[in-house]
Amino acid sequence: MATTKAVSAFPVRRQDFEFGEVPRYWVNGDAFMTHVFNGMSALFPDGERFFVASVRAVREAVNDPQLQKDIGAFIGQEAMHAKEHEKFNRGAVDNGYNLEALEGWTRKFLSVADLPGLSNKKVRLAATVALEHFTGILSAQLLRRDDIVESIDESMRNLWMWHCVEENEHKAVAFDTYKVAYGEGALNYAIRMGTMMLATLLIMVAIHAFVAELLRQDGKLFSGKEWRSGLTQLWGRTGMFKQIIPEFFDYFKPGFHPWDHDTEFLLKRYRKRMGFQSH
Repeated sequence: MATTKAVSAFPVRRQDFEFGEVPRYWVNGDAFMTHVFNGMSALFPDGERFFVASVRAVREAVNDPQLQKDIGAFIGQEAMHAKEHEKFNRGAVDNGYNLEALEGWTRKFLSVADLPGLSNKKVRLAATVALEHFTGILSAQLLRRDDIVESIDESMRNLWMWHCVEENEHKAVAFDTYKVAYGEGALNYAIRMGTMMLATLLIMVAIHAFVAELLRQDGKLFSGKEWRSGLTQLWGRTGMFKQIIPEFFDYFKPGFHPWDHDTEFLLKRYRKRMGFQSH
């Protein structure tokens, strides 16, 4: 009987976005929210490479052909994300922003993984699992929020829709790799939980610090109006971050899996919207 060769559950889409006509404030004409997204973009090039390296470091422990194919596609997708966001970050200087400095800050945040006791494959992969959970639920939140998607200028909208789609396509790959490589015993669960708490602290500090630095570059650091409006959009009743808190805490439940949050309907909707072929 012929066997079916495993193929990845999602494709690697080669992209080459142009960022020559990006407005200064490209999220609803709003400086604060533009800088939230600019700040996240500054995290991505080195962050995505960290994710790739951490998964690749334990890939030899994976014997399942399907997961091996998905790891390959995960690596390809993340490499494309790093490339496109790095290209945008270089172009941001046209609007007067130094995102390269923030990329340097990102490397300093990631260097926490080099501290004694943390610089091992398991902890690095656990950090990737944690941060992939954050990017997965935040990406799903953005795709659910037509108001946010439509507030993004057309010059940047496809970049973020593409990135959000792919973060949800591969959201379980690092998680499944961790389970295969290290199992689900109490110690490995504890490492995953502790790493999530540290990663959450670092990512929240990073995003808000990046926004503050970009507002400083804009001459708006001490604008109470910007901070009140912006923090409400992040943490108010319908805030972008406030809305993902329940899904964030699901991660701490024993037996949790990223696909417990079924986002296939969002993926179908946005694949169709962006003209992606079915895979």
